[in-house]
Amino acid sequence: MLSSYDRRRFNEIVSGLLEEDPGFGTRQVAEPRELPRRPVVALLLWASMPFLVALGGGTGALLALLAAVYGLRLWFRGTDRR
Repeated sequence: MLSSYDRRRFNEIVSGLLEEDPGFGTRQVAEPRELPRRPVVALLLWASMPFLVALGGGTGALLALLAAVYGLRLWFRGTDRR
């Protein structure tokens, strides 16, 4: 939580940026950040499963199960949603 001084200072900085460059706010909203493709991350999770089981024993098997579930979720969610 920001203090009132910090919040006021932040608002002053933002106001100064918007006065200096009016397109700043538009660029911040209009340009979404790049996220990794979901199927690639899903494949990496699936590839990590044998190593997790081999090196982690029971705990590794649990982590591999979690990686499998999350990998499936990412795979079926596709690349169009962010």
